[in-house]
Amino acid sequence: MGKQEWQDSSPLCCCEYWNVHEERSHILGCCCNCEDLDESVERIIVCERVPFQRVSSMMSTFQDRLRIPWRGGAKQISIDSALPIVLQPVLAYIAAQSVWCTVLVSLTMLFGMCYLYTVFVRFLPRTKFFFVWTLTSAILLLLVFEFNVVPFLEIMPHENCVLIGLVISSGICLYKVRTRAELNFVVHADMDEETELACSVCRRRVPPRTFHCLICQGCVVKRDQHCVWLDCCIGDKNHQLYVLGVLLSVGTLVYGAILTLTTVCHPSFYIMETVLLPDDCSDVYHDFTIALCFVSSVYCIVMAFLLLLLLGHQCWLITLGMTGQEWRCVQGHTWCAALRSDRPHNHGVLNNWRDFISCHKPLREGQGRVKEGLINSV
Repeated sequence: MGKQEWQDSSPLCCCEYWNVHEERSHILGCCCNCEDLDESVERIIVCERVPFQRVSSMMSTFQDRLRIPWRGGAKQISIDSALPIVLQPVLAYIAAQSVWCTVLVSLTMLFGMCYLYTVFVRFLPRTKFFFVWTLTSAILLLLVFEFNVVPFLEIMPHENCVLIGLVISSGICLYKVRTRAELNFVVHADMDEETELACSVCRRRVPPRTFHCLICQGCVVKRDQHCVWLDCCIGDKNHQLYVLGVLLSVGTLVYGAILTLTTVCHPSFYIMETVLLPDDCSDVYHDFTIALCFVSSVYCIVMAFLLLLLLGHQCWLITLGMTGQEWRCVQGHTWCAALRSDRPHNHGVLNNWRDFISCHKPLREGQGRVKEGLINSV
């Protein structure tokens, strides 16, 4: 019986799918009937080299069988997307063993992320690794706080409610950033025929301050960057929400870290008679649960520091009246190049912030012109 006959007589359940051989399969059979795997294991046992073609075929089969239950049939997930789900709990467990493990894991994670970013941008630009890493981090940190920190009964109910409110607020903002990202793309059919600017990739007319994103495969109005952590482009329609989401995320991470540290460590002093800070955290590694809470707070502090740097850079660009893409185009190798370069969209500090915050930001005629009418692509 063919595939179409199977579809007509018996629809796929949430755990079934059509594999690469057009055969009906089940996700529970992910390790069954894999001839490439069997032969590779046999070669390893007898100390023979496994052919590259065999390894490639085995990885293709594994990739095809890596799926999650979904309505209407199991959905395929890529290996790079599933990696953070496995990697983060393992790294958290290792980091909670001792202070040196925490330092080692933190440094490894920092340099590893930089290396993976260069690799994925070069060979797999459409990866969802960093987006899944963001989701996994948020879920794990929230679970550790609610199921490990709160049961110590040191957190007041109103403090927990404030943290949950910050989590929800930042989550809504970042979700809106993703949903509004599509509004940044230029609809070429609606462009005025008299527009002289053209995209160097699409070779079509585009409005001023428009740049082509090679990852999204589209022209983005007032493109600031392609945020791999949210897997979307930041442009005219979601830039404000992006900055607000980063600001709320910093507040959430710092507040959650302070609550966690004052619970698992020895709090001893106040700042401005309102914020309680810990004094001694030397004995947190005596218990795994306490150590895990401490590691999560360190992770929150590191992430908050990095996001604070990003937020400061965004505020500096807004003050200059530039987007991140325009800053990179004139930056070169000198940090102060943006101050010395021509900034045709700079209208003064107050006006720049007013234009950024306001919903209506008309583009003045003649602005954003590029030599020979071509818009650079990135």
